Amino acid sequence: MERLKKLPLSWTATIALLLATLIIAVFATAYKLPQMLKYEKDLAGRSTADRNTEFLSKSLITAEDEVPYLKTDVDGLYYTANFNGEINFYRFNGKEFKRVRTSDTIKVKLPETKKEVNIYFAKFNSETVGIGVYSDKKDTEFPYAFIKVINNDITENYDYIAFVDKSIADYYKHDKVYEGAFAFSKKNSEVEQIFDFDENNAYIPVDLITERKDGFYFFKKNTDKDGYGLYLQTTISGKEVTISENIILPYAFCKDGNLLLLEYADTYRDTLRLAGDTSFILSQVTGITTNFAKEFNRDPSEYIVKGNYIFNPIEKTLYDVLADTEQTINADISLSGIEDFTLSEGAAKIALTGSMGTENDKLFFYEFATDRINLVGGNDIFLPGNSNITFLGEDNIFFLSPGSNSNYVKNIIIPWEDLF
Repeated sequence: MERLKKLPLSWTATIALLLATLIIAVFATAYKLPQMLKYEKDLAGRSTADRNTEFLSKSLITAEDEVPYLKTDVDGLYYTANFNGEINFYRFNGKEFKRVRTSDTIKVKLPETKKEVNIYFAKFNSETVGIGVYSDKKDTEFPYAFIKVINNDITENYDYIAFVDKSIADYYKHDKVYEGAFAFSKKNSEVEQIFDFDENNAYIPVDLITERKDGFYFFKKNTDKDGYGLYLQTTISGKEVTISENIILPYAFCKDGNLLLLEYADTYRDTLRLAGDTSFILSQVTGITTNFAKEFNRDPSEYIVKGNYIFNPIEKTLYDVLADTEQTINADISLSGIEDFTLSEGAAKIALTGSMGTENDKLFFYEFATDRINLVGGNDIFLPGNSNITFLGEDNIFFLSPGSNSNYVKNIIIPWEDLF
């Protein structure tokens, strides 16, 4: 300032003006500091251990168990499965998991191997859930890990349809991938196999089968071109019918009874007059018109599809297939490295997990109506590649974290409000 006073008036005014402009710019930048930078600076100032301790200290429940609590297809009903094949069911009452009585147990001989497995049933909110498991961490020969059972509302000759996940690596996962299916009845342990696919090239959309009830659908990788085909068997041993061989991602949606698929755009570019940069399209299987189509212009690998939602981490958009609506995360924060997400009922809140720089774990929480956000980063917050993050009702976030050793896992529940 002393040197400033000795300068000519014109220079003094010029420098003063420059300083004022600089101060205003700095103030504006600080005032509108992107949330990404703010959070990254906050995180950089604390050790990973401190951040983890602070974040996990907010939990309502931190239970170290031999097995995780896993979702069933019925809202509010969860289960645990041990390596001896025993299934227990639970409901979350807002404070703890409470045991739900098993309603029935049926012993079934599995296809091909003829080994027996117990299927445990529970009735909850007027719905029936059946779960079975035949797994051994040391057993590399036996192919089955999980069996999910539903009532057979498709054919008349069996009581139940069972879907099989062959990969023991899916043991801790909420969202399992099923590659086999068989039918059985309550009073007969004999089974009839419907599907038996290689787990690397086929996928059974259980939700679609359950909702449409018009047959058994399955995706299979195309052998002579990219993408997948969707096929249907209307009976247990029936001939497969081709629905589409133009599918870019193995997902199907059911809207008002109609089947919608994610298909390659080029097939419909002339018919629907699509934009030149359209990569793929959401299309209705029959009577495809622009009324039932949405264009996507990024590479399919950049999207995450879950349930009836399509999320784009680059553009931070969440598209609801059934409602044909789109929401945007209005926050100046990078969502690169996002691997999974979960939504509250009605999609008012979203939680995302992934990786962040040198740290293994990133959790991002956001409310669409209020734009409230929080970002947590660190190491060993959740199980690598398997956070199982989900909402328990509207008010709690549930995820898995590493236990004290490889034989245990931490089931962690944190109230949503405490995240902010």
